[in-house]
Amino acid sequence: MRNKTGQSTCLMVVMMVGLVGILALGGCSKKNVEATTEDTGKAQAGGESGSAPLQGFSKSPSEEAVKPPTPPVVAKADQAEIAARQAQEAAKRQLTDIYFAFDKWALSSEGMKNLAQNSEFLKQNPTVKLLIEGHCDERGSREYNMVLGEKRAQETRKYLESLGVKNPVTVTSYGKERPTCTERDESCYWKNRRAHLAVKEEKGK
Repeated sequence: MRNKTGQSTCLMVVMMVGLVGILALGGCSKKNVEATTEDTGKAQAGGESGSAPLQGFSKSPSEEAVKPPTPPVVAKADQAEIAARQAQEAAKRQLTDIYFAFDKWALSSEGMKNLAQNSEFLKQNPTVKLLIEGHCDERGSREYNMVLGEKRAQETRKYLESLGVKNPVTVTSYGKERPTCTERDESCYWKNRRAHLAVKEEKGK
């Protein structure tokens, strides 16, 4: 009888211990679930990586004023030099040669007309320095043609001055030393009998 009672008591103790263990395990499981749920909630509150608003930046920054680049300052001396160069280039294109009859230095009516056109340009560009070159065809001696070329250049300069041209003018003669045409016929000779109006280049430029 005592054995049965003891066995019953032991069985009850074992059952109680088992029940207590089950309850303890359930409590731990619940705590783990709660902890996991809490961590998940914090992660969601923080937002996904890269989607949370940046810290330390203004949502409405002030617009940055873009200033135009400062134009380069050009000295007056540089402007004057540029204008002079432009005038020289224009003179090279517009000044025409003056042609002469054989063994003559007097201006023809056609030559006077061309000089009148040249004078208009020169008066509009008074800073242009002019060089008048006297040329001849190949006939005659070198010395004779040097003198003839000089007379042609001087006659051209005098007529320009009579038209009111006040540009600095220099004259020279090349005689027959610098022909533009080398054929031995009148059409070629005529091209060489000329006063060539050129822009005088400044030294060092």
